[in-house]
Amino acid sequence: MRLTGLWIAAALLWASAADAADWKLYTFSDQGFAIESPVPLTKGAGLYRGAVAGRIPTVTYTGELDKIRYKVSVVDISSRPSEAVNLYLEMEFLTGLAGGKVIGNDSVGLDPGKDRKYGRELAIETKDGSLMRVTLLYFGGKIYQVEGTVLPGGEKDSFLPARFTGSLLVDLANLDKARARDADPANFTTPDG
Repeated sequence: MRLTGLWIAAALLWASAADAADWKLYTFSDQGFAIESPVPLTKGAGLYRGAVAGRIPTVTYTGELDKIRYKVSVVDISSRPSEAVNLYLEMEFLTGLAGGKVIGNDSVGLDPGKDRKYGRELAIETKDGSLMRVTLLYFGGKIYQVEGTVLPGGEKDSFLPARFTGSLLVDLANLDKARARDADPANFTTPDG
């Protein structure tokens, strides 16, 4: 019985250490965003493909810790402003198809108050057993796709992917103002007060 108690205590301690990882704000001025992450994100490149969009190069930022992958993909569509809504909706549609089974698709608001920006958040069970949370946001001619993915064998109930995808900031001109605002819990209210 004591051995079982020690195993449970060790598991809780390990889970608490993973959840309390040292989160930092990383700013990527070249792509116009900042995001909180428990691990530094490495810059890379990718390619977004869609029937309407065609092939568009992407800039990616990725990191992994404790069987959770953190990724931001930036798709620059600033040269196609008249197609922005259609390209964004195509990306949402294709994101839902690509992974496996969509178990959630909701509106999401980033930044409180009058500075709020809206996008979509999808939860997807992938074919390999991963659980992916994806936030899509269009701002300033770019589509931001933010993914927090619990990989096979990882803790499916972890809130860390949601914390990552919900921490995107795209108004870098007002970043200091946003950080000060975020530090005050009174700025986060529900529509009911």
